[in-house]
Amino acid sequence: MNSIRYDVKIFVQETSAVEPAEYIPVFHRWIQEQRLPELLIDVADYRHVPDGPGVVLVAHDAQYAMDAAEGRQGLLYSRRRETHPSRTAIEGTEARLRSVLHDALTACQELETEPALQGRLRFRGDELVLWCNDRLVPDTDETYAALAQHVQACVATLYPGQSVEVSRASDRAGRAGVVVRAAGAPGVETLLARLGGAGVTRSNGVQHE
Repeated sequence: MNSIRYDVKIFVQETSAVEPAEYIPVFHRWIQEQRLPELLIDVADYRHVPDGPGVVLVAHDAQYAMDAAEGRQGLLYSRRRETHPSRTAIEGTEARLRSVLHDALTACQELETEPALQGRLRFRGDELVLWCNDRLVPDTDETYAALAQHVQACVATLYPGQSVEVSRASDRAGRAGVVVRAAGAPGVETLLARLGGAGVTRSNGVQHE
């Protein structure tokens, strides 16, 4: 599992009522304000692609997409490189997965508290999908077993004392992946706090507690 290329998707609650076009001005403003802890570069609009990535916020190390693949909307975080100071010292798969989850949940928290969306967006805390998006890592039984083992360690932190199912994700692109489903549904802030993400300072100076 020697890869830095991981994707994680955190699904939107069914009761959320935000149109995809609303993310475009939000993401453009995030670039102006550099709202996330990495260099934000551009916004790409793929709303015309059926079940596609939707609206994508492109950063130097990763992409953040309000993805609608398979008819399920969610925040898809895709890490491509690790040049930001917060990532260059990462060692080991478990630490990398925790970092990926932290960055994805941070973006979810920013969206949930985004004034322009008026509290109409909430993310599910009981389900996520994670893939190793690396063509050099084949989707084999051995890869799945190794990935699931590392994910289980993260799950123990995210859902302490809860019943959690970790299963193999099916993927048309042939990526190795896992689905995580928990019996309880903690909020994004709770999950971030359990990862050690409480009190993360935004670039605009606002701090979550």
